[in-house]
Amino acid sequence: MPPITLTDLLIEKVKREEKYFKKYLKYAREIKNEAKELLGKVRVLVFGSILKKDEIPQDIDILIISPQLKTNEQKTKIKLKIQKKLGFSSPFEFHFVTPEEYSEWYRYFIKEKVEI
Repeated sequence: MPPITLTDLLIEKVKREEKYFKKYLKYAREIKNEAKELLGKVRVLVFGSILKKDEIPQDIDILIISPQLKTNEQKTKIKLKIQKKLGFSSPFEFHFVTPEEYSEWYRYFIKEKVEI
């Protein structure tokens, strides 16, 4: 049996992640539902390269906004619960902020977004 190459691993990764890129809005809705169960009131935005038609996306950026996300420990717990449900090898990149952090920082830098 020939050794596994980096190319083999990259092809495997692309195949594994393809479903997420093709149906990213479906998965984003699932993420929002999971976040709502865990946090109550949330806003979920998709942004980044997945929305840019002239770029090949490397990941799917998801911004979760909730007043409950005050500490890094809370953010990590929520991230792990969502990743466990989706699968740890999914291409989602999570960003967790409070409404204040969003209004003071993110809203100025995220030009294209889709609110779920």
